[in-house]
Amino acid sequence: MEVLSKYIKEILAAVGIIIAYLITRTILLSDLPIFTDEAIYVRWMQVAVSDASWRFISLTDGKQPLFIWFGMVSSKFFDDPLVALRMVSVFSGLFTLFGLFMVTYELFKNRFISFLASFIYVLYPFAIVYDRLAIYDSLVSAIAIWSFYFSVMLVKKANLGRAYTLGFFLGAGVLTKSSAIFSVYLLPFTLLLFDFKQKNWKKNLVWWLIFAGFAALLSQIFYNVLRFSPFFHIITEKNAIFVYPVSDWIEHPFTFFFGNLKGLVNWLFVYLT
Repeated sequence: MEVLSKYIKEILAAVGIIIAYLITRTILLSDLPIFTDEAIYVRWMQVAVSDASWRFISLTDGKQPLFIWFGMVSSKFFDDPLVALRMVSVFSGLFTLFGLFMVTYELFKNRFISFLASFIYVLYPFAIVYDRLAIYDSLVSAIAIWSFYFSVMLVKKANLGRAYTLGFFLGAGVLTKSSAIFSVYLLPFTLLLFDFKQKNWKKNLVWWLIFAGFAALLSQIFYNVLRFSPFFHIITEKNAIFVYPVSDWIEHPFTFFFGNLKGLVNWLFVYLT
């Protein structure tokens, strides 16, 4: 009871934030007009549920299947297929909320900052919309924030347990969406948090390299599960529509730069409000 009374304010704040999150994400969830992509993903989920041979159906459009698989599980609890898939995003957003709290606390060691970050996320308009839609992005965000958290934990103290957990999250990311590979690419940048003043920093750096490499390798083992599908090659074809190779970028590095930058700035302003 003494421990409970000591942290009563934090407990009440946590409960309040979680309740506020669930209210903003679930109220009138089925009344939100269906978005084009949602219709496609819901249909994939329905086909995958009814026919086990089509569990990789999303690969026909070059999209990884983890979001659809979670939707299959959710459909066992919700009769409305649209609500079932939207609930995957609702719970993904809740997972993101917890991840933000953990990341900010690990970086700043201040509970007020952690609660503030979580509260801002609850009211963040962009998140409110995406956490209510049956699309991939909330799940991608949840996996990305937890990948970052365990990346930070690994760089502070490298061990096999943290590497395994990080590898699982990185693997979940690449099974969800191609853009999640950035969590792997950004691993070296976590060395900004590495303590080069510690006594055995060289030894610890070597261990970090080994365990970070192991986590990245584990993620690719997960990704190669998709090779069981004859549609695996479509992922590369789909990615090529949105990404052009480094060789092309070197030839004309600024052809699309300013146009994309203008568009991104405009979208960022709109989506933040």
